[in-house]
Amino acid sequence: MSQSAIQQANPFGVRVPTRVSDSQAELIEYLKSKGYLSEAMVQACLAEQQITGEKFSLILTRNGFITRKLLIEAILAVNPTGILGEQHYTSLIPAEVLIRTRTMVVAETTTKIFLATLESERQVRIELEPYVRGLEINFVPLNHDQLEDYLSEVSRFAEDDNNLVERLLRTALQENCSDVHIVPRYNTYSVFYRHLGVRHLAHEGSLEEYNTLCARIKDLSRMDLAERRVPQDGGFQIEHEGKVVDLRVATVPTANSEQIVIRILDPDRVQPKLDGLGITNLKAWRKGVSRPEGLCLICGPTGSGKTTTLNASIKEMDRFGRAIYTIEDPVEYRLAFTGQVNINPAVGLDFARAVRAFMRADPDVIVVGEVRDSETARNAVKAAETGHLVLATLHTGSIYGSVQRLRDLGVPQHELRYLLRTVLVQRLVRTICRQCTGKGCTACFRTGYAGRTVVSECVYFPGEKQVTDMFEGKTWWPSMLEDAVHKANSGITTKEEVIRIFGAEAEEAFDAQETRK
Repeated sequence: MSQSAIQQANPFGVRVPTRVSDSQAELIEYLKSKGYLSEAMVQACLAEQQITGEKFSLILTRNGFITRKLLIEAILAVNPTGILGEQHYTSLIPAEVLIRTRTMVVAETTTKIFLATLESERQVRIELEPYVRGLEINFVPLNHDQLEDYLSEVSRFAEDDNNLVERLLRTALQENCSDVHIVPRYNTYSVFYRHLGVRHLAHEGSLEEYNTLCARIKDLSRMDLAERRVPQDGGFQIEHEGKVVDLRVATVPTANSEQIVIRILDPDRVQPKLDGLGITNLKAWRKGVSRPEGLCLICGPTGSGKTTTLNASIKEMDRFGRAIYTIEDPVEYRLAFTGQVNINPAVGLDFARAVRAFMRADPDVIVVGEVRDSETARNAVKAAETGHLVLATLHTGSIYGSVQRLRDLGVPQHELRYLLRTVLVQRLVRTICRQCTGKGCTACFRTGYAGRTVVSECVYFPGEKQVTDMFEGKTWWPSMLEDAVHKANSGITTKEEVIRIFGAEAEEAFDAQETRK
């Protein structure tokens, strides 16, 4: 195999191969040229490959440096034949159809699906087109042994009646759902998928099936199977398309037994770049988090994408040159080369105690998943005062409200004047489906929406004067509602969606806009 040289950039003795295959070198250079990988990321993955012997692409996705779809697109760009060794399990095409047509799904991107088959490609195209939701079908050469192994695995999924949990979860993952709700009723039970913030009915079953499903989920989550009178929390993991997906499980006792909610923490949903989130005044946020010390806040209600923005911000930092610690409840998305800590009230490990511990662990950046009490707020401010960059989230709905919240938690205003760097307040709105321009199609489940974007207000404080001006009630930044109205006028979202999120306040804003015309 032809070999290419890789720069040996580490002077501290970590063993990194100096030569790799041409195809791997081309993939690395392509991802670096696009800004997805740094030299330090490459060196770290190559060093890990030396120890584990795993595929370089697998290590890249497992460490969260790139998503699988981005990896496939990169492979296609530099070496299209490189996808021949891949395989992909999808819920788009029923298992029985794949088995009947003897077809393997090799890879999938945002616009294309790659298939391999032993049957007539023309006939397979006719049979599979109704299932692929407008994706362009491409056929690639087939390895016979690989097809047999693939179809055997597909058959296992399809025939195992006890595997309902896995089938429900894999479908939810394929459809980019954030939560699965299992709701028992009088004679039946329902499964809802939360997609783009809205619940959709996905499955109906008998109570006998519900009891089996409930027991299996509680067993996997290490819960007490016999206890149905009090809420329980747990979790487990599944492997999906070469990555580990964490699942957070909560049970709620109801009049009809227990309702179960599974939060799906798919690492591929965390954008590798802040640019992909839709934050309007992103420059102001980046200025704040680029400072070596101070306090940066992300604010918004539950489900507004704060954790995603927080993790995307961390991903843009130098995780090799800077020591980054996070305290979360719980850790939702694993970020390689950072110190992520789960709170554990049973042993007294809360936000405040973790921040105190971080201060003794040579940190550069401290991330507080949620400031919810006065002790945590004071410790976060103390960390910022001692020369560290602190990122934190608050449940507030405006920039001025975030400052008021910190004051309510006992942080003196005069301390914030010197420490506050930037405040970002955000919510999520659904975006119009590009394929049908909002009319409704199979790709968007007939809803007219096929994604979500951030609507936000953000301000950067270069010095204490600007913070003082904000304290005095002065505003010089567009509000979050103004940003939402602008995105509706620009065709990114709809007036109806903005009103659904903001209520009567949005209706008044649109009415005022009509009056001015």
